[in-house]
Amino acid sequence: MKRLRRTQLLGLGVMALMLGMVAAPTAQAAPAGAAAPSAVECSGSWDGKTYWAKSPSGANGGGYARTYWNASTKRNCAKFWSSPYDGLASNIKLYLHDESGDYIADPPPEHPENYHYYAGPLYTWFDATGHCIHLSGSLVRGGVTYRLSTGDIRCG
Repeated sequence: MKRLRRTQLLGLGVMALMLGMVAAPTAQAAPAGAAAPSAVECSGSWDGKTYWAKSPSGANGGGYARTYWNASTKRNCAKFWSSPYDGLASNIKLYLHDESGDYIADPPPEHPENYHYYAGPLYTWFDATGHCIHLSGSLVRGGVTYRLSTGDIRCG
């Protein structure tokens, strides 16, 4: 009888272990002191321009955005990084607008997140050849809200 109980306990233990592996979360918070998450990159070529977020006094800082053009897909892509890239920024939000005012956002409003390193990549949802886009966004660093607003860019 003892042998059966040990076998049963062993079987239950293996099942619990397997269930734990299946039900375990796929994403976990990085422990303190861990490296910054690797950023998902835009495909395409960077135009060499950096768009800085502005403090309430108008000074550059807190973070910056860059845009990329992919000639094969005819799409623009944008990302917004905290600067420095240290995880101390919060509530990083990026919006990519088309000429009519439609936009996409990261994080999307229906799934709000508190990003600390970057937002994006965001891709245009249309053939952007000959069309302008503009970016807006914000982040908080040291209690100061920095705002991003590019006006029309990537026209053509």
